[in-house]
This record gives sequence, structure tokens and C-alpha cells, in this order.
Amino acid sequence: RTIGGMDTVDGTLLASGPTTGLVISADGYIISSAFNFAQQPASILVTFASGKQVPADLVATDHSRMLVLLKATGVSDLPVPTMAPLHEIRPGQWAIAVGRTFSAKNTNVTVGIVSALGRMFGKVIQTDADVSLANYGGPLIDIRGRVLGVIVPMAPRGASEVAGTEWYDSGIGFAVPLGGRSDRIERMKKGQDQRPGLLGIGLEPGNPHAATAELAVVRPDSPAGQAGLKKGDRIVELNGKPIKTENDLQFSLGTAYSGDVVRLVAMRGKERIERTITLTGELPAFRHAFLGILPMRPTPEAKTSGDNSKAADEEKLSGDETTKPKEAESDVKETDQNKKAVIVRMVYDGSPAADAGIQSGDRIVDINGSKIRSIDNAISAMNNVAPGNKVNVRLIRGGQSMERTLSAVRLPTNIPSELPSAYDASVTHSDSKNNAPPAGETRSLKLPEFRNKCSVYVPAAHESGRPRAVLLWLRSASESKPDDVIRAWRPFCDRDNVLLVVPSPAEGDHWERPELEYLRRLSERLFVQYQIDAHRTVVCGEGNGGAIAWLVALSSRDLFRGAASLAAPLPRLIRVPQNEPTQRLQVLTALPASKVAAAPIMLGLHKLDDEGYNVTTMTTTSATGQFSNEERRQFARWIDTLDRF
Repeated sequence: RTIGGMDTVDGTLLASGPTTGLVISADGYIISSAFNFAQQPASILVTFASGKQVPADLVATDHSRMLVLLKATGVSDLPVPTMAPLHEIRPGQWAIAVGRTFSAKNTNVTVGIVSALGRMFGKVIQTDADVSLANYGGPLIDIRGRVLGVIVPMAPRGASEVAGTEWYDSGIGFAVPLGGRSDRIERMKKGQDQRPGLLGIGLEPGNPHAATAELAVVRPDSPAGQAGLKKGDRIVELNGKPIKTENDLQFSLGTAYSGDVVRLVAMRGKERIERTITLTGELPAFRHAFLGILPMRPTPEAKTSGDNSKAADEEKLSGDETTKPKEAESDVKETDQNKKAVIVRMVYDGSPAADAGIQSGDRIVDINGSKIRSIDNAISAMNNVAPGNKVNVRLIRGGQSMERTLSAVRLPTNIPSELPSAYDASVTHSDSKNNAPPAGETRSLKLPEFRNKCSVYVPAAHESGRPRAVLLWLRSASESKPDDVIRAWRPFCDRDNVLLVVPSPAEGDHWERPELEYLRRLSERLFVQYQIDAHRTVVCGEGNGGAIAWLVALSSRDLFRGAASLAAPLPRLIRVPQNEPTQRLQVLTALPASKVAAAPIMLGLHKLDDEGYNVTTMTTTSATGQFSNEERRQFARWIDTLDRF
């Protein structure tokens, strides 16, 4: 029984009262699920089958398999179950999930089979026996009473103790085999927490079952970076096993711990690179580097039909930079390079680029040896740079090739007071007069599997094929209506080509945590249905919509590049994941004018900054944190600069 501690973690309500553990040694060592102790209890009591009750201490945590080791005091000669050897466990055999909880006198039992082995990248076995809070920390046993594993919640995209709890009683349950884990358990008995082993790399996006393990990011401060691996290297072997796909690499590293030594082979072009690398359990917070360049967005080729048509919106397009042009040949003509390069839209005052003499209109063709043919290329190259690193930039100005060496700094937190056009000024919309953008339209978007309603304001694109930014606005349903939000934002959406999405809670005026799935599915639908600029995707919450906005942003960093809130603090018990090089999420918070009201919001922003996120604040003239028109313009400029590098 756990006593005291937090009530929720990451928005998940934690159970109080008895939970389950499994005795693994006669002298009182007990294994349980980390979920049962996520609330960080003040004290722990253990009751044995005999009725004897004693206090226990939490000795160590396995953060890879989500297990904890407890030590009950003053006990000996406890009965210890037999562990089933891992090589004897087979898919299809009977499996019985056992637990004691809620009413501790009774045993909760569900029956199923072993569905699969080596799930969650080799860490667990899977069962179709119904598994819930009543089983976490208890054993999954075979029909001979031998322990197959300890039952835990787990999810492929989650890294916290509560990840996977949403699958309870669904026929998808997991258990960590204990056979062959004596070495790790002995380390935990010494108080040593066990952490997943990290290389410090990121892979090029693609189908993990088919794409090769090509490195998109190598953190300079990581074991891989210190071993000399570089962006573009392709891992082909790990510990003697061939690595053909991203999935192969994930499975090879999935069971590894901090301190493990791996033998790695990578190909750099035709060069074979062999390294012996010691994995780490923790990397320092990553902070994105900055040169001071805001890029011009590419002007799409003209189409025969206007972009105002709904048919154009419903094409399956994934962003403005997803198509990779073929690499230029060494003898490519300068004019061809000019067409493919990234044009400098603006140079930030006082930035490394300004100090190096880079100017608006310059064409960036190479960063640290990476060819720059798109904004994606430029940001990807900078993801391999840390603030303080030297960066070699090659550019073209007036037909002349130039090279500059810059010292990168951190991404800035200021918002420019004005911005030049994001597109070539010589290309204008055929229907525009005096640069006034045409009006858009409001549409309804309904996902049939959810009861929520959603209004979408679709701006008329300035030119056919021009991708739109996305602003997912999670309003305070008791204070504003979708039409109010759209009316306030419409001029800025028309001007900056921003798709404004205003969903509503399914019931009442409050968002609930289960609606995270709806908001995720809604966002994925938008990315398919509309042509989206993937660098300028923002979720913003106002009032009581702020908490759900923070959860959406931090759980869907693969979709969103900006997280914003109006007078909404970060949920107190949320666990902020570390900033990731390939998932550059930038934060803006509008603080209320009252310092007393702003103080708790600042506490959450400090937590985000500690984990490496770029955090910008603006103080509103409103005591409640609502935007004036001028503050709305400032917020719109922040969205317009999310693709800076």
C-alpha cells in the first residue's frame, strides 16, 4: 500500500490504496511496476499472504522496463516463485494475469495466451489476457505456476510510468520477463537506477520497416558524436548483427542499458567506419543553435486552377519541403545552384550572420558540408550544431561564391518588430489590389468517430500551391465562441496564409484528457487534407483550454513546431520531456499584466527552459492575458518566424 504523494502524473489519475508486487528473494526484495509508485509516495507498507505487514523502501527503478525494486524490512524465509526460462516461453501458450488490489483480500485473475515475444523493441512479452490497474506489478504466470514476467503498462511512444495505461482491459497487455535478469537486479539491490542506453542520434524520417538507418542528427555532446559519427552516416551493423532498417537498429538498441558497450559499423559513402561506443543513460538538455537567418519561402510553380478550390485543399500533401531534389552534380551550373538554394529573407540584428556580413537576398548553398536545397535541409544541418560551435556556410551573392565561418548561438526569444515579405515580391496574386489579400471561408470538419465539432477558417492562398501555416486554437469554451475566435484572427490568417482550426469540447465547457486522442486525430487529418507548411504548425490554448494545449504540444512534437498559451500555466504535475533535435518545439506564452497572476505561469516556463525549449514571453495589457489587436500582430509574427535558423 502506498501512502501520500501526488494524485496525478501527466494528467493521469493514479490509483490509491493497495497495489501488487512480486517477491523475488526470501529476504524481502520485491519487484513491482513503476506505475504503482509514480506518485512518489511518502511511505510504503507491504502485507504478505500470512497477514504480516511491514514497511518497505524503494531501492531502485528500472527506467527502461518500468520496474521498481522494493525491500521489505524485518522479513526472512519468504516463499519465492519459480521463473520460467525465457527460451521456454512460446506464443500461443496459456498465460494467467494475477494481481491484488482494491480489495486486497481477493486475487484478481484473468486468463489468456502469450500473444507475442520481444515486443516494445525486445523488452516485453505480450498477452491478450485482460490487464489493468489490478494487475500492474503482479505476475503473468503459466499453467504450472511459473512466472513468465511482471505486468507493466507500456507504449511505443511513451517514456513515463503511466504510458500505456489507456490500453487496460483491451487484450493488449505486457509483462517484463525476469529470466536472465539477475545481473540487473543485483545492480538495483545496490541502489543503482537502470536507464535505457542512448547513442545520441536521430534517424532520417521514413518507413521504419524499410528505410535504412541513416543518421539525420548526431548530437555533438553524445557518445555517437564523441565517437566521430556524422550526419549522413548509415549504420549497417551493431554487435555483429546486420542492420538493414531503422527497425533493426531500434530492436538492437531497445534492450541496451546505460554503460553497455556496443560495437558499431557505419558507412560514410564507401568508407567503412568501425567504433566501440559506451552508451549513456542521460544526455544534457539540447538547445537548438541559431545563425540569424530567416529564410524566404519557395514560390511554387503556377497551376492551371486557382488555389481557392476545395479540390486543391483535399489533395494529400504533407508539406512544402518533403520532396527532396536530386543532389547537384559537381559541375552543376551556378544558375541551377541559385534556383535550389535557400534565399535569405532577413538577417537578425546582432546575430552571427549579421556579424559575418550575410545579407538579404544571399543564397545559402552549404552548411557544414551539407547541401542546402530547402528550408528542411538548413534546419536539419543546424540540428547537428550546438550553440558555441563553429559553422561553415557557403553562399552565393550576385553570381559569386563566398564562404563564411560563424559561431552559432542559441535560438533567440525576441520577436522582430517587422518582417519583410516571405515570398518573392515580384510574384503577386492576380486578384490582389494594393496587396490586400482575398477573403477565405469557414468550413466544418467532423470526425465521424468523435462527438466533437470543429470550425476551420481556410484563407484564400495568395498563389496556387502555397502551403499554409496551422493554428490549432483550443479556446475557453465558457468565455469565447468559434465565431469570435475566427472573427478576431481572420485578417491575420488572410495576410499570412494561416489555417485556423477551432475545435470544441465534446461536453460542457472543459476539455478532458481523453480528448487528446481526438485532437491528435484531428491534427493528422488536417495534415492530409490541406497543404501544410510543416515548419509553422502551432497549438495554442486560452484559459481552461491551456492545460490541454500543453499536453497536445508535448505529446505530439512530431506534428507541432510551436506551443502557445494565453494566461495558462503548465500543468503542475506534467513531466516535461527533454527537447529533441529533430522535434524543434518553440514556446510562446502571453503573461497577464498582474505579476501575481504571472508568477505560477513563470514557474512552468522555467521547467521548459531547463529541458532545452526555446521560450518567448510577451506581457499583455489585459489582466486576464487576452490579446489586443497589436498583441495579436506580435503573435502572428512569432508564427511567421518559426522556420528561422
